[in-house]
Amino acid sequence: MKKSKKNDSYLFYNIISKLIVFLGNIYFGGQVIGKEKIIEGKCLLAGNHTSNFDSYLLFKASIRPIHILAKKELLDGPLGLIFKKMHLIRVDRQNKRHNVKEEVGKLLNEDKIVAIFPEGTFHKSDIILPFKPGVIAYSEEFNTPIVPFAIIGKFKFRSHPKIVIGDPLYLDKVDSEDKVKYLEDVIKNMLIKNK
Repeated sequence: MKKSKKNDSYLFYNIISKLIVFLGNIYFGGQVIGKEKIIEGKCLLAGNHTSNFDSYLLFKASIRPIHILAKKELLDGPLGLIFKKMHLIRVDRQNKRHNVKEEVGKLLNEDKIVAIFPEGTFHKSDIILPFKPGVIAYSEEFNTPIVPFAIIGKFKFRSHPKIVIGDPLYLDKVDSEDKVKYLEDVIKNMLIKNK
């Protein structure tokens, strides 16, 4: 019996993500702590952004497909078709008509995982950049818990970087007026405790 196109939509993702994890394990030797905290059903993964290789640790942390928000330059470049097949979500900050929220909402309503780097870009400094409010807005609008993560270490040969997954955050139970800053502080504390 032939599978439907919908069922095949993650076939490429599953093959490539497993290949990335296999090669990453050989070259970097990455570690995942707390992968059991990635809940079933819809969730938003949010954490610090240290490198283009961060996705390796995200793939390693979850057997379920992760839809990662990515700058449009990645999907418009020479590897754009590959990135699209990996279900990256194209973010174009210059085009106000480009509705990322609609795409994120559709995925969350289908009980998918969406990953966001609230800093908006990666950098080599150990200092976290101020978080942008998008992940909090998505969490509140689509009634979705946020699972925080912290990426620790450098991506060099056998450097053993790690990703630490934190407890899910349910914003309706967070007693803070500035929830963006609250999330930022949660991840900062995770980085400090796990270095």
